[in-house]
Amino acid sequence: MLTGILGGGLAGISLQHFLSGNSEVLEKEDRPGGLCRTFRKGGFAYDLGGHILFSRSQELLDILLNVLGENAHTRRRNNRILFKGRDIKYPFENGLSGLEKQDIYECLIGYLVNEHPPPNNFKEWILHTFGDGIADKYLIPYNEKIWKLPLEEIGLEWVERVPRPPLEDVIKSALGIETEGYVHQLNFIYPARGGIESLIAAFMKQGANVTTAFEVERISAEAGGWFVSGSGGHKFYDRLVLTMPVREALRRMDNIPQGVMAAAEALRYNSLRVILIGVGNSSLMDKSAVYIPDPGVTPHRICFMGFFSEDNVPPGKSSLIAEVTVPPGHELEKISDASLTEMVVDDLHRVGIIDRRDVVETEVTNITYGYVIHDLAHKRNTAIIKDYFASLGIHLHGRFAEFEYINMDEVIKRSMTLAAKLNDQEA
Repeated sequence: MLTGILGGGLAGISLQHFLSGNSEVLEKEDRPGGLCRTFRKGGFAYDLGGHILFSRSQELLDILLNVLGENAHTRRRNNRILFKGRDIKYPFENGLSGLEKQDIYECLIGYLVNEHPPPNNFKEWILHTFGDGIADKYLIPYNEKIWKLPLEEIGLEWVERVPRPPLEDVIKSALGIETEGYVHQLNFIYPARGGIESLIAAFMKQGANVTTAFEVERISAEAGGWFVSGSGGHKFYDRLVLTMPVREALRRMDNIPQGVMAAAEALRYNSLRVILIGVGNSSLMDKSAVYIPDPGVTPHRICFMGFFSEDNVPPGKSSLIAEVTVPPGHELEKISDASLTEMVVDDLHRVGIIDRRDVVETEVTNITYGYVIHDLAHKRNTAIIKDYFASLGIHLHGRFAEFEYINMDEVIKRSMTLAAKLNDQEA
């Protein structure tokens, strides 16, 4: 039995790694990796966002360490938040002592005296969980900056990604007693060499069957299996797994029920523009990331590639990547790469993160599908789509096939689960 896996990102490549039977991955780009690719310019290596490996599951961490082998590199997080010109510890609720006294009071009293009712949307959830101070000063403006839409339009099925801090931690933080939040991320794994794309290469080491530069143009059910045709010719598979964006897959299939197509077209997402800024000194080596809730600064987050691994930067130099989310049709979509770079350099110079005179290299990479948006209709729409594909016997797997905002560790976990199911079918 031959399994076709359409899409060679982390979901497709890790699934094939765990499969015991014959399979082939089709990837439209010239190399696999999807969002887990690493790009290079002028000696600087950069990823498509702050891709670090962490998990609450020690079993999964052990698998990652085993897959990467001697290339596994463990670092301790040093994330910060730029708030009113101050360098605040991340997460915000664990860095309250760094705020002005009035802001500390408003955050603490809002958390302790919180009468917000049970929530029906993401904005209400933030207020109900954290209170007015933390919500209004950081979580609401930061999330509005990422999602580029009113938070009242975002649902609740994904909010377990945002852990609720213990009461004791918030009080200690306000008093200046050291605490740590999001402790499952406190120590993370990152490849010592080759950027995050090394994880893809590690999964592909043994028995990988990956065809690149194959853009799928048509998917059709025939002869008890599936024909897939495209720029690389014609393929036949006994069973099919889609890890490519589900909207794109449906556009390549015939006789899709109107309700299914409507549900797919209603799915919302943001594209991602990643801006590399390399400087001619080592000033950007001491932090892992900076979160910026200020709407007057273009990127919502910047990550420091040399902190992740010194292999990502030339000797004596350092770099950051700035992340800018862009909804389809947004004004930021129309700005040229050069103009966007100039905007970001100006912003980061103005707030003191870089000196524009030190910039020696820049580059922009644009990704159509970057962030899944769990809007209020998301659960209903994805249920319609998943039920339809289940009726066809096609498996959906990965962030933009399942259309869920999941991290790399969850993608790999689901690869293991799906592979076990498919392996059982062949046993």
